[in-house]
Amino acid sequence: MFDLNEKRTAKDVIDDAIRENNSAAWLLYGFAIVFVFVGLAVLITGLLQNNDTASILGTVASVMFWPAMSAARKTRRENIAIRLLEAPLSQSSTSNDAAAMLHHLVEKILNDNKGEGK
Repeated sequence: MFDLNEKRTAKDVIDDAIRENNSAAWLLYGFAIVFVFVGLAVLITGLLQNNDTASILGTVASVMFWPAMSAARKTRRENIAIRLLEAPLSQSSTSNDAAAMLHHLVEKILNDNKGEGK
């Protein structure tokens, strides 16, 4: 891991955050791929066998692709926003400057307004 007495740079912290997000993004991409292929396989099987239930289930499984891709896109957008903070944080002279930049990130970029009924 790292020594608590060792001073970490903004780049080190940002790299760690992005590394942690990457595993979730790859998992979401994997889900999207599985949903599409399983859904298409069930849909085609249902169509070939004239089974309406299987066709509907295949369509539902394929539609599950969209939430997984949406979450993966959001994770990517967050990674880019975090990466873009590296330069300003590295150049901030005081902790107040750095705190203001982080506050802006959380308030404007990462906030999806789900908790406010919007």
